[in-house]
Amino acid sequence: MHAASTVTVAQLERFLTSSRAHKRSDQEIAEKLSRVDLSEELTSTSLARIVAESSPGPDTAQQLEILAAASTLQPPPASELPAIPTPDQTTQNRILAIARENAQHSLHILPDLLALRETQSFNNLPLGAIKRHQRPRIEMRFAGETRREIAVRKGREVGTAATEQTASLPSGLSTWGEFGAMLTVIFRDSSDASMQWNRWQTSDSGTQLAVFAYKVPRLDSHYTIDFCCYRESQDDPTDHSFRDQPGYHGEIFIDPATGEIARITLNAELSDSDPVSRSAIAVQYGHVMIGGRSYLCPVGGVAVSELYNPDMQKDYGIAVERHVNKVAFTHYHKFGSTARILTGVN
Repeated sequence: MHAASTVTVAQLERFLTSSRAHKRSDQEIAEKLSRVDLSEELTSTSLARIVAESSPGPDTAQQLEILAAASTLQPPPASELPAIPTPDQTTQNRILAIARENAQHSLHILPDLLALRETQSFNNLPLGAIKRHQRPRIEMRFAGETRREIAVRKGREVGTAATEQTASLPSGLSTWGEFGAMLTVIFRDSSDASMQWNRWQTSDSGTQLAVFAYKVPRLDSHYTIDFCCYRESQDDPTDHSFRDQPGYHGEIFIDPATGEIARITLNAELSDSDPVSRSAIAVQYGHVMIGGRSYLCPVGGVAVSELYNPDMQKDYGIAVERHVNKVAFTHYHKFGSTARILTGVN
């Protein structure tokens, strides 16, 4: 398999500077970026600076958007982290305790509501050549978008209904549980003792967030991944679904003053024999006005998945099929009341 090369944000910037100096085309730059992965988070501040400095073409701009979305699962560069001392164990325990309490409280007070889940899907499946004798392009690209109205009752998502679809959403990792179920699973599967201090991190709004790492073995896991669809070989005519309950690890971003969860990340620990080689999710939370009151709700997220593709391997020598789904939650309302989203904490 040809896995993506891993680069830092600084290396990305140097590549863009060099490409501009050598007058590489927008398509050339985009194709290169499509085959890399960031080992650090490309924050909104850094992305805005890079775009302003490099003035990317439309193809390159899309690749930067995809890279930034997928990099949400990574820590920022060390140079962007605040120089704040690590809190003592007592303070760490207090932060985790109020985070658990806040997560439960937020679920209990959340009103019955409706919201819109908007999903943009990107993948690297072969795109047909525009000109005769050209080889199809194998690079990350926009693949489709869906908008679905979701209902949340008693703190749980109870169903979805497609309200508009600009293009059919292709296969990929299904996200779930953003309205509390995922937090419940993580806190249930992991004890405070299994959560380890990681770092301080500054949110987009300037809040200092306490970031804890956690790890849950398969035997303790209640997290289920659901992926559709894949084929086991080039001659396999059947579309298969992959469902598993693996171990997982990730990070929890906590406002130490309030215990509110600003972000969670979750990376499934899959075996070499699994058809899906990567499955990772990040969910962003922020304050939303519903019926005249402010509630902590999911406002965005990203799902990244990779799997073996026998057709791509045979025809193009690239065996890793990659999907990045960006999700936004908007149009919150309490069964007819108005709603607006406030500035999120991160």
